[in-house]
Amino acid sequence: MFPAELRHAAVLSFRDHLQAAGNRLADIPEATAQLLRQAESVLDDIETALGGSVPPQGEGERLSVEIGASRAVRGVHPIESAHAAVTMYQVLLPIVLDRTRADGDPETGLRTAAGVLQESIMLRVGIGAVSYASFLLEKMNHAHRDERRRIGRELHDRAAHSVGVVLQDLDLYEVYAATDPARAMTRIVTARTALREALDLIRGLATELRESAVEVGGLAKALDDYVAARVPSSIHTTVSVTGDEQLPDDACEELYLVLREAIRNAVLHSSARTLEVTVTVTDAEVHASVRDDGQGFDLAAALVARSGVGLSSMRERLELLGGTFTITASPDTGTTISIAVAHLGAGR
Repeated sequence: MFPAELRHAAVLSFRDHLQAAGNRLADIPEATAQLLRQAESVLDDIETALGGSVPPQGEGERLSVEIGASRAVRGVHPIESAHAAVTMYQVLLPIVLDRTRADGDPETGLRTAAGVLQESIMLRVGIGAVSYASFLLEKMNHAHRDERRRIGRELHDRAAHSVGVVLQDLDLYEVYAATDPARAMTRIVTARTALREALDLIRGLATELRESAVEVGGLAKALDDYVAARVPSSIHTTVSVTGDEQLPDDACEELYLVLREAIRNAVLHSSARTLEVTVTVTDAEVHASVRDDGQGFDLAAALVARSGVGLSSMRERLELLGGTFTITASPDTGTTISIAVAHLGAGR
């Protein structure tokens, strides 16, 4: 029904229409190739249906699943896929109808061809959307699992260790209480210090675990509260947030978690004297940075050693928002983490 030259012309016309409309997918070679394969697959469905058979969905489903996941990886907004589907229908419909008439099919054949075209495209859109959402959900679950593991490590390695020190000091106090009171009292002093450290840590973790940290007061208050609870007074810290009321709650929460991780890393590893957190939110985008004047680190070595679990979590959370982040770090100039998220909650 559709000779090779007609198929080729239809596919090229579809590509040209995408480019003319400024669809982002037309600028991504892999995405364009996938769409052209989809157009071919849709034409196969029409040929099969007009021949009296039910179009097989195996290859089309696999391709749609692949497309949904790859667009989620690239942070392509679903509206681009919806626009591509509409464009495919608009381009292929006249070609399909003209060819059906040329083959002498009756009016019922025209209706069948148009119906199969719409059904075939919409089925692929649906499968791709499910794949897109499933990929993002898995990324979110992975980020949450990392968060739970981190908190578990904090409790085990730091809080539990401090409590163990307290118990050991109390045991030593009992040993020395009768024979060496002065030495016994040093054990009490040490135990009190360790217990305060454990209490501070547990309170800090409770602050981090507080449900919906940004819902009350917004991003600025959540960051201020975290800095007050977890950043030592020896580090001069400034937090500047502009326009956070424009952020939807779910996106704001993920952004907060990314910034919180960046602040936590600076406190734990940088030996910084100053820490600067800046967030600017506009109608269409967010720019944020966490900058310290600490000792920095060898970024390439850290990535090779795969020691940056926190960095991976930050990257995954930003991918969920369709954003990116860059790190500038050296042993001499400190560290700057810069974040950019476009079209956050603004749609297209």
